[in-house]
Order: sequence, then C-alpha cells, then structure tokens
Amino acid sequence: MKINLNVIDSIAALLEPVNALVDNVTTSKEEKLEARNKMQALQNALMVKALEYESKMVEIKAKALMSETMGSWIQRSWRPILMLAFGFIVIYEYFLANVFGLPKSNLPIQFWDLLNLGIGGYIIGRSAEKIVPKMKFNTPKNKDNE
Repeated sequence: MKINLNVIDSIAALLEPVNALVDNVTTSKEEKLEARNKMQALQNALMVKALEYESKMVEIKAKALMSETMGSWIQRSWRPILMLAFGFIVIYEYFLANVFGLPKSNLPIQFWDLLNLGIGGYIIGRSAEKIVPKMKFNTPKNKDNE
C-alpha cells in the first residue's frame, strides 16, 4: 500500500508552529511538557485518520477494479482498445505520414500529456487486473450465499 506522505508531512508541518508557540507561551517545564504531549497526541490522531483514509481509498480502488474485471467485455477491454488507438495515432504521426506523404495531424502538447497518462494508467491497470483477483479481501459473509 502506498501511503500519501504529503498528507502526513502536511499534518506535521501544520502542527509545528503550534509546538513552537507552546515553548513561548507556557511558563513551567511541566506545562510545556503537558502541552507538547497533547499536541503529539493530536498529531498522532490526525496521522491515524490520514492512514485510515488512505487505506479506505486503496480498498475502494481495489473493489472498483474487481468489479471492472468481472464486468462485460467492453469493461474488460476498454484499456487495450484505447491503447491500440493511441498506438495507431503515434504510428500515423511519426511513420505513415512521413513515409507516404500524408498530412500530419499537428496534435497539441496536451495530447501527448494525455498519452503519457494513458500509458501509465494502462500499465498500472493491467498490473492491478492481474494482482487483484489473487488478493483476498475481508468481506462480511452474506447469509443468502451460505
């Protein structure tokens, strides 16, 4: 599971000025220590919530992939079809148009960004399609299926 470290780092960075403020406001060492402990407990609680959120997001994505792999032909095949279309565009743009003197399409730079995103999504999606069916999920048993 990939943890979004930006969220965790943001939580720590958000609470850092508050921790520094504790040193300037409180007077006794006991008060400072108590305030720091409370801030650390708050930071830990926020990080736990962030990790729970990340865990739920991974679970939701896995369920979506599972339902997609169990779906209709078009649900299972849209990525390969899209990649074939992208492949044809690239072959046309860099090979067919040059060799046969066909007009070039002059695609905008956003298309190539989309192509990079599509290739990354295709590779990740294909990997997940192969891995997710082999994973075991803790799902409650339905009494109708017993």
